[in-house]
Amino acid sequence: MKTKNIIVKLKSSDTTEFANSENENNLMIQLDQTDLNKMVKANLMRDLEKFNLVANNTIYDLVNFALGIYTIDQVVSRQINGFQGWSRNFIVNFPVHDLQLWNNVKEDFANYLSFLSGDKWEITFRQNHETREFELPENRNPNNFSKVSLFSGGLDSFIGVIDLLTNEEKPFLVSHYKISERKVQERLIDGLNERFGGNSFDSQKFWVQPNQKNEFAEKENSSRARSFLFITLGIAVANCLADDMELVLPENGLISLNIPLTKSRLSSHSTRTTHPYFVDGLNKTFEKLRIRNLIKNPYRFKTKGQMILECLDREFLDQHISETISCSHPENSRYQGREPGLNCGYCVPCIIRQSAENAAGDISTDYAIGDVRQEPPSPNTKKGSDYRAFKMGLAKFKSINGRHSLALQIIRAGSIPYNNIDDLNEYISVYERGMEEVRQFLNS
Repeated sequence: MKTKNIIVKLKSSDTTEFANSENENNLMIQLDQTDLNKMVKANLMRDLEKFNLVANNTIYDLVNFALGIYTIDQVVSRQINGFQGWSRNFIVNFPVHDLQLWNNVKEDFANYLSFLSGDKWEITFRQNHETREFELPENRNPNNFSKVSLFSGGLDSFIGVIDLLTNEEKPFLVSHYKISERKVQERLIDGLNERFGGNSFDSQKFWVQPNQKNEFAEKENSSRARSFLFITLGIAVANCLADDMELVLPENGLISLNIPLTKSRLSSHSTRTTHPYFVDGLNKTFEKLRIRNLIKNPYRFKTKGQMILECLDREFLDQHISETISCSHPENSRYQGREPGLNCGYCVPCIIRQSAENAAGDISTDYAIGDVRQEPPSPNTKKGSDYRAFKMGLAKFKSINGRHSLALQIIRAGSIPYNNIDDLNEYISVYERGMEEVRQFLNS
């Protein structure tokens, strides 16, 4: 396993260099958009300013830090640099305006990023000596937004917005998209506009694309650190609007816990984007940075089926549910001779989604593979690995006896922060109910 030594620069005027310039594992990443040989294409501060959202220095540094982390994640190949083709080792140096403040959180970020991506991160900060000119608006929230909500175009995030609007909240929706996701998000936002009115919410779509064709970049297909950037963009918008505005992270409890279905799925197969440990850790780390905007997942104790059944405008949801995308790789539908951008039907999120639709009464989404129960992919192929893992996971789940054993199973994916025994029991319960939804679907 190679250790990648990485210096992130915000501007071309930064003269920071490596102590040992001959090390082949050195990588310089510059985020300045005037650089002709860009490592990443994005202009996040400009995107914020479109809505008169002005970031203070801490938020400015946080957004650029997350942008740097996501870029590193995309331009350093696991296959080339990782232990057993997966876990990479990074030492990252980043400039910040308040060095003492950020030094208090470098170990926190290293810990939670390692948990998220399955890599080993070592974070160091250096002083940014450039003065940044900015002026916070006198009225930071003239349109009276009440919450910020992440909006991916997935089923859970769509239900989250419907529930907020039905409860007469006024949310600001934050999306991060790749090319295939933009049309999905736009169609759903058009539907929300038609149903609830254009003045009931607003939205901003951020586009960020690390340049894997850069001469110093490698191609990496996984994108574990993308969710850190997505959450950070939500926190940035929330903080620009108000010091204490809440960020809603809508995700069902089974996906959030993401308990490995088999022993072999503890690393590369086990995503941790909304895991309670990660979300709780980010809240604690942001608090140390004096950022008071909390991340909350109101659906952490609900299954996806419950989210559908208990949606506050079920009729509207049913009209648009088939337009949402929950799939891990929607572009793969073209391999079935279908148009790209469909839910595949065979990945873990798609199996949970079909189970939820089944529990709610009707599977109305058109899946690229058709009915995974009637024509399951071969268990010997990559396409069939998730279906096979669910079958094995359900067999093991059936053999688990007692709540203590269930609790031990849950913490295999990461420790669970809870305030009292009732919270722990809720996590156990949503795991049981979620797995039961999948069992009923696959056996029907």
